[in-house]
Amino acid sequence: MTNKDLGKDELLRKLEALQEKCDFLERVVQEVPANIYLSDFKEGVIWCNKTNEQSLGYTLEEIKAMGTMEYMRQIVHLEDLNIPKDSVTHYQEYTGAEYGGMFRAKHKEQDTYKWFMGWAKAFCHEQDGQVKSIICVDVDMSPRMNTEKQLIEALRENLAQKNQLLINRLSKREKEILNLVCKGLSSQAIADQLFLSVHTVNTHRRNIQASLGTSNVADLVVLGKEAGLG
Repeated sequence: MTNKDLGKDELLRKLEALQEKCDFLERVVQEVPANIYLSDFKEGVIWCNKTNEQSLGYTLEEIKAMGTMEYMRQIVHLEDLNIPKDSVTHYQEYTGAEYGGMFRAKHKEQDTYKWFMGWAKAFCHEQDGQVKSIICVDVDMSPRMNTEKQLIEALRENLAQKNQLLINRLSKREKEILNLVCKGLSSQAIADQLFLSVHTVNTHRRNIQASLGTSNVADLVVLGKEAGLG
């Protein structure tokens, strides 16, 4: 056998080993007990694994034909639609490695919603560094929530994440003032501590309430404390 033949055989062995590795990884991705999908900010969902198709009832082709937002409206509970939207906003406007939240979703042929814990991470970037697409992993938590206490704790954590995302939209000064409001300081005390006028502090407080959608100080404090302030 010539050196050329030996080299060819070695190349074939490497290709076979690579194919085996690819087949193994493909099986892992397709059979892992979690919904995995790639979402491009311009094109929407561009890939998903078999678990995602089986647990929600829509093939990748159907998802692409519907459009990502219509697909989300079909599967995600109306009260939780902010989760996928906030995930996109998070990567378009804020820094951070990953974003997560709990939401309810259902199979297209079923009426019962299940609780999912979803996590997303930047996957591809544009040349200017902006996130182009994210990889998302959603795990069905329903079988793992055997007690009401577990569900309450999971929902509490999810609420804290939602509120933290809202607070991230505030300016640095607004966050400072909100933190002091959550500590129980009056507008005058905040003004004295930050060397501002009371009028400026009250203006900031009105802007904070408008940004967070709260109608009174009590709701504002609750939201801030749930996000870890105060």
